[in-house]
Order: sequence, then C-alpha cells, then structure tokens
Amino acid sequence: MKKFENVLIEKDTIMLSSEFIKIQGFDCKHEVWKWDGIKAESLVFYKYDFDEPYEKNILKIVENYIHDNYQSSKHTIKTSGDYIFFNYNFSDE
Repeated sequence: MKKFENVLIEKDTIMLSSEFIKIQGFDCKHEVWKWDGIKAESLVFYKYDFDEPYEKNILKIVENYIHDNYQSSKHTIKTSGDYIFFNYNFSDE
C-alpha cells in the first residue's frame, strides 16, 4: 500500500511477516518482528488518517482490536514521521 512505503525498519530488526489490514475501516500495516532477542507485533497507522490528538484516537481503535486496555508496561505507542506505531505481544525469543 503506497502510504506505507516510507515505513522504516530499524537496524538489526528481522521482519518475520508484514501484511496490510483494515481496522475499523482504517488502513494499517501489521508487522511481526524480532529484535535483540525480543519478538513482538506492530500495528502501523498513517497518522493523517486520524484527527488530532493522533495517538489518543488510535488507542481507542487498537484497544478494541487487541481486546485489551493500553498499559505502558506491556504496550508501546510512538509517533515517527508520518506514522504511529503501536507495539504489543512482546515475548522473549
């Protein structure tokens, strides 16, 4: 999907899978990756698909999708450039 072609993969990250999905009608890139012995998943959103505050609006959608409330001890959310990354399902590999 063209809007996600500038999503960068951090150095030393191994991408295990990547697919484009829709969550409540919003385009999203779902990634499963490994980095430094940790395996996790990311939901990547194009921030301009949302009204401000971007992260707050995305959290409502993501919490419904993963059936869990955001907790900084087991989830991360960050804005980088044009994208919002929600990371979850962390495990040691």
